[in-house]
Amino acid sequence: MKKKIMLSLIVPVAIVAVAIFTGCIEEDVPTSTKLPKIPELTKFFNPNITEQTLPYSKASGSQVCLVNYKNATEQPTWNELMSFLEKDDTDEQPYIEGSFVCADFAEMLHNNAEASGIKAAFVGVDFVVGEGHALNAFNTTDRGQVYVDCTGKGFHPPVSPSHPFKENDSYSEYPHFDYSCDKIAYVVMGKEYGSISIDKATSPEYWYYKDYNQKWDEYDSALEAYNSDVEEYNKAVEAYKRDIEAYEGAVGGRTYISDPEEYEKLNKMYNALKARENELDILVNELDAQRDRLDERQEELGYYRWEPLGVVTNVDSYW
Repeated sequence: MKKKIMLSLIVPVAIVAVAIFTGCIEEDVPTSTKLPKIPELTKFFNPNITEQTLPYSKASGSQVCLVNYKNATEQPTWNELMSFLEKDDTDEQPYIEGSFVCADFAEMLHNNAEASGIKAAFVGVDFVVGEGHALNAFNTTDRGQVYVDCTGKGFHPPVSPSHPFKENDSYSEYPHFDYSCDKIAYVVMGKEYGSISIDKATSPEYWYYKDYNQKWDEYDSALEAYNSDVEEYNKAVEAYKRDIEAYEGAVGGRTYISDPEEYEKLNKMYNALKARENELDILVNELDAQRDRLDERQEELGYYRWEPLGVVTNVDSYW
């Protein structure tokens, strides 16, 4: 009997205690601080995924959050990395100040790579002058560490040999400026931050960037000389046309010249014009050859180049 009495006393007390505790939760704890439901907890605790918050802010003001996948251990070859970048659409996002900036791009590319099984790093870079920049890094099996910058259009547009590109330029006017923002970046402490489009970069080494830049400088000089020669050629052609008009005016449509002195004078004019014509033919052939060499060099280098962002003073990588 005593046991039964004790049990009957304990149960009501327990029920009252639960009721009071439940009442405290409903009454005193704000809705926003309630504990999440079990399914949400289950989704959060995924043993194959870990999240890493970095001391970098995105456009929204929130911190960069890297999603690391346990199975993202693959170190791709250079060609495999290029293939991934070509398929990935991170660079297709527009750069919009206050909406989607370089930290957003670097976070997105990192998380996309990890989801594809490729180990990636978020990299923060500081410069001597100006704001810092965010990009990514990958370890390849055949070419070592490769820096990749996929920051999209609106951030740092490329330039062509003829003019600086502006985002509001029409692609119908400049079709070669329908460009991709996937770039290999060249990051070395104390040197300028450079980049080359992935379709023209064949090495991640800094010497390659310097060599590529030198070739561009040589191309720019050769193009400037060619344009100057074309301008002089056009002036010579205009002068030649004026001399032809003068000759034809002197002949006056005649097919026979009876005066020997006039004939001699017109004949000298004619011979001089023929000599000029031959000179212009030789010159235009030389210009065509120059143009062919320039076209070959442009095919090698591309239609545009990316100017350096600044001299690097600090590099932080987060794998």
